[in-house]
Amino acid sequence: MARHQHGIFAEGTRAQHHLELHLRDDAGPAAVAAALVGVRRANAEHRTNGGTNLVLGFGPALWARFPEALPTLAVTPFPGYDNEAAGLHAPATQADLWVWVHGPSIDLVYDVIRSAAVALAPVADITLDLPAFVYHDSRDLTGFIDGTANPPLDDAPVAAVVADDQPGAGGAYAMTMRFVHDLAAFEALPVADQELVFGRTKADSAELPDHVKPADSHVGRAEVADADGEELEVYRRSVPWATAAQQGIHFVSFGADTDRFDLQLRTMHGLEADGLTDRLLRFTTPVTGSFWFCPSVEALDAIAPLPDDD
Repeated sequence: MARHQHGIFAEGTRAQHHLELHLRDDAGPAAVAAALVGVRRANAEHRTNGGTNLVLGFGPALWARFPEALPTLAVTPFPGYDNEAAGLHAPATQADLWVWVHGPSIDLVYDVIRSAAVALAPVADITLDLPAFVYHDSRDLTGFIDGTANPPLDDAPVAAVVADDQPGAGGAYAMTMRFVHDLAAFEALPVADQELVFGRTKADSAELPDHVKPADSHVGRAEVADADGEELEVYRRSVPWATAAQQGIHFVSFGADTDRFDLQLRTMHGLEADGLTDRLLRFTTPVTGSFWFCPSVEALDAIAPLPDDD
């Protein structure tokens, strides 16, 4: 049975860092593989001592560079989403490699992410370099708890990992988007109105009753179902990022395919039949968007095997 990357589901860490990179045109498979070995080794040196976790996501262009090692998958680029009438735009900024490191403290995460960046410098350019953190009890900077609808951890791999009888078994599809919040506008709302935006209570994240929850609330638009009415679950690992002047969330979501991400974003942006848009998008703006495939440990070993002593 293929093994998923441990860091996808490792919880309890407080410090995080996300890198997204574009491969250079002259970076051949051998050089890229060697760089990926360096990235994996960077975390291997810290995972037992510092408890850091590393997740690697491949964009379509990187996946295609290893046809002999990796199966043919529907790793599609992030398409971007536009609703001009509603003034909503989610840009496509598809990158080639995503490196996510999370751990118990900023210093330990920094050691790994810095070493990873050094290893990748000969073959790729960084397009996103984003420290992030867990805020209080896993709240977004709006004050609302993030990830309440996640499946229980024991069940999460069923929703997020490709089944053993499918191509890419043990891997997981992922979506990342960086959002910039307008906290001043959101905080100007009374708490009762903030709760209508999310469709949940602020204090304890209880979903509002159906007769109170607006159809265009975040819960109403972000939770989607298939043709048979079965919810298309995702496993969220989103985290806030912030400077003194600017704040937001780095949305991270895992699933067994990218179709569920596409339906979720189409629904949020008013691109489905009912035309409703997510009320939350009045207060936060996406500025990046990429789809990824996070291969199994066995697939990573085929591309960039760690030395035996690691």
